[in-house]
Amino acid sequence: MSKVISVQDIRQSLATIANQAQAGESFVVIRNSRPVFKIVPPNDNPVPRLNRSPTLADLTDRFDASGASSALSSSDLDMIIHEAHAEYGRK
Repeated sequence: MSKVISVQDIRQSLATIANQAQAGESFVVIRNSRPVFKIVPPNDNPVPRLNRSPTLADLTDRFDASGASSALSSSDLDMIIHEAHAEYGRK
């Protein structure tokens, strides 16, 4: 459950709020009695997001790492493409 704090609370206690977020607590920040944004702890295992599409070399490396044979099935290919899209920020 998120704690509700105001923008004024952030101005006065940013270091404390940052420490609590680092410890796993989340906050909903309100202004004029309305939620404006959330402060959430960082993900422990972030997925790296790159601002580029995978290159043929990236896909080839992923294929080689998968251990698939040269007789690649369509489901194997779908899995490799899905993993590459997840790594490079596409859905």
